[in-house]
This record gives sequence, structure tokens and C-alpha cells, in this order.
Amino acid sequence: MEKYILFLFLACVICTAAAQPADNKASFDAMEACIRTGDVTALSAWFPNTLECNLLGEESAYSKAQATMVLKNFFEQHPPAKFAFKHSSDKQTVKYAIGILQTKNNDILRVTILIKDQNKELKIQQLRIERE
Repeated sequence: MEKYILFLFLACVICTAAAQPADNKASFDAMEACIRTGDVTALSAWFPNTLECNLLGEESAYSKAQATMVLKNFFEQHPPAKFAFKHSSDKQTVKYAIGILQTKNNDILRVTILIKDQNKELKIQQLRIERE
């Protein structure tokens, strides 16, 4: 009986651990789609109360509402044509993704997002968009 209980416990632990990267991957995929289409409203679901942004060298911390407006303006001036994450890490301590954004203005920009777990939810702590 003890072996059976131990087996069930280990199976639950393994399933829980295996599910976490898939959730992170799904979140990264959804964020990638938002950036690719310039859908800041959907992307803002991952914004915390305060978001650190560096947009082409202009660095500031914004409230969620301010960050949404600033990024909407950014994507109006730099409409996305193509975007894909090229590298991501979903390690327990640090989660980040780096991608290349090609705009309709023919700009090539590097997008880096740093993500943290807050109350068991992924939140974007820092968003950087820099010229490649």
C-alpha cells in the first residue's frame, strides 16, 4: 500500500513538473502572436502593475495602462510585418525570450522580454525593443 501511495505521489509530481514548461511555451507562443500582429491589448494581459520598457533607447517604468498606450503608439509608428522568437529560456529562476521584429518600415528590431512568475501567473517584467 505504501508503494502505491508513493507511486501516485511521484506520478503527480512528475506530471506537474512536465506541465509547467508547456504552459510557459504556450504563453511565449501567445506573446509572440501578439507582437507579430501588434495586438497590444492582448499582450497587456501579461503586464504587471508596473512594466519596465526600453523602446529604441527611451527607458522608463510605466503603469499597465501607460505601457499599453505607449506600445500602441510604438506599433502605430513601427507596424509589425514579421516577428518570431529566436531564443527563449523557461528556467525556474529566469524566463525570457528574444525575437526579431521586422516592421513594414523595413526596420529590423530585437525584442527582449523578461518574464517572472507573480502569484502563479507569468508577467512581463521588462520589455526591450532595440535596433538590430
